[in-house]
Amino acid sequence: MLAFWNTVKDELDYKLMSQKELSAATEISYNTIQSWITKDRLPDAADAVKIARVLGVSVEYLVTGIEGPNRQENKEINAIVHDLRHLSPEDLAIAKTLVHRLTLTKG
Repeated sequence: MLAFWNTVKDELDYKLMSQKELSAATEISYNTIQSWITKDRLPDAADAVKIARVLGVSVEYLVTGIEGPNRQENKEINAIVHDLRHLSPEDLAIAKTLVHRLTLTKG
């Protein structure tokens, strides 16, 4: 399998997103994506850009697997967002208050 699709699959796993969700978000048919993967084909540039945007990464990263300078920061933010999605409504309210207070003290 092409490195492109391995990286896409890694990003999907990281974002807890399915290939069907990627298909819906990019407006590229699920069957088309599956065909590209099965036949080891890269999408055209426009579709690669759509995929990268949905995944929040660069096309260069999908092709090379080399992370850009902001990639680690994005991973940390995405990990926090992932954790926040699993909080109860009450705990989420507490987290929002905490973040708001921290931003006020920074200014």
